[in-house]
Amino acid sequence: MLKNLIKKLLGRKHPSLPNIDLIKNFKIENTKKPIKNILIATSSGGLFSSLVFESLLGNALKFKNCNVEFLICDSLLPACIMATEFNIDEKSFLKKGPKKICSSCYYESNRFLKESNFKINKLSDFFDENDQKYQELIKQIDNINLENVKDFKINDIPLGVHAHSGALRYYARTDLDYKKNANETLKKFLIAALKTQLSTEKLFSKKSFDTVILNHGIYVPQGVIHEVSKKNNINTVNYCLGTRKKTFCFCKDETYHKALIYEDNQNWEKIELNKKAEEKLNSYLKSRLHGNQDWIYFHNKPNFDLKSCFKKYNIDINKPLIGLATNVIWDAQIDFPSNFFKNILNWLFYTIDFFVKNENLQLLIRVHPAEVNSTKPAKQRVLDEIKKHYKSLPNNIKIIPPEDNVSTYTVMEACDSILIYGSRLGVELSAMNIPVIVCGEGFIRNKGIGIDINSFEDYDKILKKLPLNQKLSLEKLERAKKYAYHFFFRRMIEINSIDEKPDKWPNIDIKKDFYVALQNKTDIGLEVITKNIIEEKDFILEDKKTNL
Repeated sequence: MLKNLIKKLLGRKHPSLPNIDLIKNFKIENTKKPIKNILIATSSGGLFSSLVFESLLGNALKFKNCNVEFLICDSLLPACIMATEFNIDEKSFLKKGPKKICSSCYYESNRFLKESNFKINKLSDFFDENDQKYQELIKQIDNINLENVKDFKINDIPLGVHAHSGALRYYARTDLDYKKNANETLKKFLIAALKTQLSTEKLFSKKSFDTVILNHGIYVPQGVIHEVSKKNNINTVNYCLGTRKKTFCFCKDETYHKALIYEDNQNWEKIELNKKAEEKLNSYLKSRLHGNQDWIYFHNKPNFDLKSCFKKYNIDINKPLIGLATNVIWDAQIDFPSNFFKNILNWLFYTIDFFVKNENLQLLIRVHPAEVNSTKPAKQRVLDEIKKHYKSLPNNIKIIPPEDNVSTYTVMEACDSILIYGSRLGVELSAMNIPVIVCGEGFIRNKGIGIDINSFEDYDKILKKLPLNQKLSLEKLERAKKYAYHFFFRRMIEINSIDEKPDKWPNIDIKKDFYVALQNKTDIGLEVITKNIIEEKDFILEDKKTNL
């Protein structure tokens, strides 16, 4: 807190944020009436990488004659996406919420955006703590608990869903059942969600926006703003980091978690996967072994020695081997129509139970390396949960822990088929001709590529058919490759106006020639994104760079 106060008094800004003078000194001479009114709802200004990218996007839209405003939180909320148990312990959080980080979060973003010449809206500008409506609604929160929270709505806005996701993210867990103070934490997120809803509703009643742009689109406050924007029939755009370096995934009217699962297959079924495109895809899939083309990779020195791995875990090469790839169990815990399991652990235990009874098959569980090799290590780990649930496991069930540097791709390629819940690994493995059984919200669901499981009955039937003893049909393999190309190169849109700053925060910067690229329309990805925001279309980068 003292450091932040000194920075304010001295007028210092965060040293890693871009030199805003490069942007300020470029004069946008548009005198015409703006063609669109756009709100970029950064919300949590401490998400510095999002802040930098959104300032770039905002300037690009201003250049194209749009009126661009920002929305940020100014310490109004008692809980938010910025708060995790890693940076604020539970005792402090329950007492003071995210106040420990509020000052720097708001101060840095407000200063940066103000110097970028953007109009800034603050959540507190549209909220009154003494408002009678708020005082009446907040009483309802007293009756909310873990059992009924997901059903809690105000004016059809699912506050409970986003508050619950926010609490899971805070604890880095997939459930809150064993957290003594979970209800108190949950209520803080509910109050934050309610304040966000009322503030955003008032903002939209006073100002008219054609489009609202959000990072994430889930949790608190972003998820609530997303819901209120849609309720007000505003074109709502959500984005996230793509997989490849310098790429972003934009989705219209939905978060990428759902949009990519339920998108129209006609978006990619008819693309021509010629020799050049297939070589491009294969080259990228091969690069995934080392992650040198990606934003994030979890092993610095992956081990590709399958023989030593099998020996280490005593895997019998004469028995059918079925792979199971977990995902980060707390991440993006939102409701999906296709989910019939309570959560990933419920699925995992159900699956293990089957293999306990079928020792003629081997189950190889690969725990996601991000459980330990990430900025937010899981507080609830798969291996710990398995040990708590089972006194012992038979020899046909093998578990590779997250700490093991063995390549996930190497071990999965050796399997008859792969079971996934919400992992994006299914996109890659199916394109590598490995059958994938999708039990949750995996991105290849609904694509006619994997084996989609929609009920316990479906799952039981396919488990009893294992091993499959066959690769994908030629038709399915072709579909898998087309979709993988679509996913990695058309939905993940490269922005050349940013520079990557590995191992720094924020991890991106704005290129000095940003405005030259705008004037000459040389940043194709940025042109596509801004064009589709203005025209309110979905975001797919076609290989033909025409009609931009």
